[in-house]
Amino acid sequence: MQAFDDLLTVDQLSFSYEEDEKPVFQNISFELQKGECALLLGPSGCGKSSLALCLNGLYPEACDGIQSGHVFLFQKPVTGAETSETIAQHAGVVFQDPDQQFCMLTVEDEIAFGLENLQVPKEEMAEKIDAVLEKLRITHLKEKTISALSGGQKQKVALACILAMEPELIMLDEPTSLLDPYSAREFVHMMKDLQQEKGFSLLVIEHQLEEWTPWIERTIVLDKSGKKALDGRTKDLFQHEAESLKELGIAIPKVCDLQEKLSMPFTLSKETLFKEPFAGHAEKKEAPSGKSVLEISGLSFARGQQTIFKNISFSLREGSLTALVGPNGTGKSTLLSVLARLMKPKNGKILLYDKPLQSYKETELRKRMGFVFQNPEHQFVAGTVYDELLFGQKVNAETEKKAQHLLHRFGLAHLADHHPFAISQGQKRRLSVATMLMHDVKVLLLDEPTFGQDARTAAECMDMIQRIKAEGTAVLMITHDMELVSSYADSVLVLHDTGLAFDGSPAQLFSQETGLVQKAKLTLPLLYEWMAYQKEVRDETAVTSH
Repeated sequence: MQAFDDLLTVDQLSFSYEEDEKPVFQNISFELQKGECALLLGPSGCGKSSLALCLNGLYPEACDGIQSGHVFLFQKPVTGAETSETIAQHAGVVFQDPDQQFCMLTVEDEIAFGLENLQVPKEEMAEKIDAVLEKLRITHLKEKTISALSGGQKQKVALACILAMEPELIMLDEPTSLLDPYSAREFVHMMKDLQQEKGFSLLVIEHQLEEWTPWIERTIVLDKSGKKALDGRTKDLFQHEAESLKELGIAIPKVCDLQEKLSMPFTLSKETLFKEPFAGHAEKKEAPSGKSVLEISGLSFARGQQTIFKNISFSLREGSLTALVGPNGTGKSTLLSVLARLMKPKNGKILLYDKPLQSYKETELRKRMGFVFQNPEHQFVAGTVYDELLFGQKVNAETEKKAQHLLHRFGLAHLADHHPFAISQGQKRRLSVATMLMHDVKVLLLDEPTFGQDARTAAECMDMIQRIKAEGTAVLMITHDMELVSSYADSVLVLHDTGLAFDGSPAQLFSQETGLVQKAKLTLPLLYEWMAYQKEVRDETAVTSH
């Protein structure tokens, strides 16, 4: 470890992609000390990811952007060839989209690539690779081809590449967004242990804050224009600036909402909160009563000799929202691709309005069924955000009015003339959902629609989905957010161990005592977690009293 106290210094930093363009972020100043951990928060599109890449030295050179101000690492400027080796050795960033940082074919070679650049001896390299794979519990992926991995598995591999190099500053851009709930919680706790053990500095960009806020003591907040709005102790900001944070689109941890009901002193710790008695109960929802729109029976899919899922059967009803959940790598995205007729199943039947899916003409099918990819860039075809909405539409006053409405509703109006690839990941996600809502589809398949969204835009996205659901559309949505499942879903499907392990209501899933929630690497929503804790306390008390 270097002996500098001031590890990172940012002085009046501004950045834009073009000279005459409004800055993505502007006049940012802060210092990060050796061993210090901080959250970097802000609404979607405020420049958090671009800022991280400037701090790492990749921007502005990698994108020919315009930067003013200064970044110092170890009191040396993060610019020019003379410091590039220092940056590579001592500051690592995990991208929001892991595909953007891979350059090798296999997992082992990708991790080795960074170590080779640091001239790590081969005999040490193998040991480091095995250690980091074991730490992240992905040893089974060592010889896998990266392109064959799920989104969540790729995220873990990207993390492994950075952790293996043991930099003094690690910047994580939404590191848990593609992980299943159990793995996300496990990862945060692992990062806490690693940071305490190794003493590296940590800067985390995140929207899911439940596991981070109890131990990361400092929080830096950007506003929607990319200016620094708040900077202080995490506990103080969430206790005294909660309304300001909500206005900025920052997700307030659920523990804060629950303790308001308990009228107890402020805490960001669930363990402290759970000690308070509270007569809570989960809201029960009526099962959707609409007719069946999509019928799936005996569906199986294999990739080569590997069975991804088998004998899957369920149905989607009109006016319903069904959540599809399960561990990383269980085939959730693949299942959606099969239902959208983008992949061919090994066997089984799919009926859309009692008619075999394969019998529909392509144009007819796309009018009835919409699909939002996990990676929104895979579906963009137009040169501007506005044209993307109108693509495939008969352009007239009605469709233009609808496009304008969706632009405003999803906070994209100011980006109408921008190229879809030039906007933030959160904005791309909103655009991908908006394009599907231009069509009056009867079945809507969504792969992580709230990924990369701040609290406000995620709520707006779900409100829009609720509206089209109310109009009779059947929605099937992959998500890792169990709070969202509890709040919005009518039913939930759990994929686990190549099969469908559960098909029922969220309340039934989260209340059962079969251990499926743990086996499928899910987590209980906070209210159910609290209820389970209270039951455990009552049971222990009953045993003691006898």
